[in-house]
Amino acid sequence: MEIAVSIKNLTKKYSLYKDPWGPIKEVITRKKFHKDFYALSDVSLDFPKGESIGILGKNGSGKSTLLKVIAGITEPTNGTVDVHGSIVFLDVSSGIDSELSGYDNIFMKGTLLGYTKEEMLDKVDDIIEFSELGEFIGQPVKNYSAGMKSKLGFAISVNVDPDILIVDEALAVGDSVFRKKCMNKMNEFKEQGKTIIFVSHDNNAVESFCSKAAWIHQGELITYGDSKFVGSLYEEFMSGRKSIESVRAEIEYKHSIEQVVYGTVKDEGFSISLNGYLHDHNQQDVSERFELAIRDMRTGELAVKPLSKSEKGFSVQLSSKEFPLFFKPGKYSFSARSYDENGKPVEFSLWAGKSELAALTDGMKNRFQYKFSVQKNALQLAIENRDKLEQQVNKIWFDDSSVYIEGVAFVRGYETRTADAASMIFYLTNLETFERFAFPAVISETEEITENPVYNPQGKVYNFSQFTVAIDLQQLANGSYESHLTYRMNGEPGYELVNLVWASKQPAYPAEPYILNEEAIEVKTATKYLRLEKKDRQLQEAIG
Repeated sequence: MEIAVSIKNLTKKYSLYKDPWGPIKEVITRKKFHKDFYALSDVSLDFPKGESIGILGKNGSGKSTLLKVIAGITEPTNGTVDVHGSIVFLDVSSGIDSELSGYDNIFMKGTLLGYTKEEMLDKVDDIIEFSELGEFIGQPVKNYSAGMKSKLGFAISVNVDPDILIVDEALAVGDSVFRKKCMNKMNEFKEQGKTIIFVSHDNNAVESFCSKAAWIHQGELITYGDSKFVGSLYEEFMSGRKSIESVRAEIEYKHSIEQVVYGTVKDEGFSISLNGYLHDHNQQDVSERFELAIRDMRTGELAVKPLSKSEKGFSVQLSSKEFPLFFKPGKYSFSARSYDENGKPVEFSLWAGKSELAALTDGMKNRFQYKFSVQKNALQLAIENRDKLEQQVNKIWFDDSSVYIEGVAFVRGYETRTADAASMIFYLTNLETFERFAFPAVISETEEITENPVYNPQGKVYNFSQFTVAIDLQQLANGSYESHLTYRMNGEPGYELVNLVWASKQPAYPAEPYILNEEAIEVKTATKYLRLEKKDRQLQEAIG
């Protein structure tokens, strides 16, 4: 494999001074008046000839510094950069003089790129045509709009013939038609076998255009490899779903979920069995250092179980009997979890790109619908109700040491002509500790809903059940509580349905915190889902 650009142990250090006289003071006093800032720290990369390589990183990560070192604009502090072939740094703004006309700028920037006047004369007509500037090419650039100036800079840079093209966020120039033209030109370069180094903080652009990608963070190379793999890690970091420590751990180990066996098992309920491997770079099994973390992607609620070493790697089993309050409708992710030297948890998604999914059946009726899928090489489980539960909280009030919640619930097509046709339980989950409290709902009456052909075109009969829940506030520790309602059909088909509690009638709920002894309890419905918060009274007053 031929290498177009080889970077070895590259470090770029800048001296940052608070005092503009700092450099002179250092010479005179021989004391240090600056702070060392490492824009790049010991970066090593090889860019293969003829490939498109993306450089990802948020603003200030060191991407542009890397490009300037490769292009020879700035010298490295330590390390080496070997460039094999002619190189163009496609920066749409550099090398453009606002006082000169667009035509004169073509020749000036061409000279900066290393071309003679005769060579630029051969290219000038193509550059003008590509820029779409027409008669404006003779006007001073200071009269151009920002888009026109970008078009000129891009047209000059791409209508030369380099072996290596460095593109620094330049594909966002001009209107959508011109951007498409730019992308077509870039794809033309790819087909010609040129090496393209494409710098961006947009992982989607890098994944679609590049075969490989490097991710730089605070001057350090985090990872380098397949663009889709690197892009997915970067996106999860930027979205806040993963810390940089978790990303480093995911890269450090080789891991895979090879098999997923799931189903409803007698005496165990819904069960999951995972088999796979988790190795360090020495191919040593390290699974016993980790536990499996299944996380509710909506609430962050967590179920954790240690990985067990097996003949081919690791094995782990979980069931709804073992975690009776966890497996409810929602979406769930699967991660390996360990702890750093400070006891802080570090998680990373177990790779599941080639997982074998196998469903077990033993004749038992599943409580919910369970659907496994692989999204961006990560395993996900979607649990869904077998029917749709409609529900609303109509009224909330406080009395003594309790809060009362009154509402209605129904399932279309399921008749509840008597109060015992359905039963409900109201759950509160502490979002910090995930401790859960259950409160039975009292069904006071049922009533048939008037049929409306707009909402009920099949003319199905359905009834709503009115329920009331009394919650003893003294049972609850301070914290924020999410609410769920479990609705069980006591008749056929006998489904159990679970919903986040819907509460959209704000005028019917307390507007002010309720003071109970030294605590303040507040009803939260801004998201339309009901939450309760219990805080220290003084903290509540300070916030208020």
